[in-house]
Amino acid sequence: MAVQLNGKATERQRKYLGVLSAQGKEKFGKDFSVRFIAEQQGIDWEQMSAEEASKLIEHVKSLIDAEDFMKTDRDIIDEVTQSAQKEEKPGQGQIPAQASPSTNTYMIQLVVPEDKLTALTVVLEAMNLGYILLQEVRA
Repeated sequence: MAVQLNGKATERQRKYLGVLSAQGKEKFGKDFSVRFIAEQQGIDWEQMSAEEASKLIEHVKSLIDAEDFMKTDRDIIDEVTQSAQKEEKPGQGQIPAQASPSTNTYMIQLVVPEDKLTALTVVLEAMNLGYILLQEVRA
C-alpha cells in the first residue's frame, strides 16, 4: 500500500512528513516548514505524487540529521548563557582573584555631558576599570 492508485502521496507519507516537520521545528525553531521546502523544490503540496513525497522525505531527513546545519539564534544564545554561567561560578573552595587581569576586553562607548564627567570618572576608578577619555572636537 506504498502507492495509491491515483499516484498521489499516501496518507502514511503525509503523516511522516508531519513528524519530520515537528522534528525540524524542535531542532531549528518554529520557522521550519516542510511545505515551504516543498515549494522551493517545485512540489505542489495538494497534488504531490508518491515519488515527490519520497524525495521530499529524504531531503527533509537529510536536513534534520545533518550535524553541520547552521546554528539557530536560540542555540547561540544558549551556548553564550551557559559559558557565562560557568565563568560566574568559582570552583569549590576557591576565592576568585579580585585584581587579576581579564583575558577578555570589553569596550563601551558613552556620550556623556560635561557636568556628569567627574561623577563617571569617580565611578570607573572606584570599580578599578581602565578608561580612555575622548573629547569631540568640532571645526
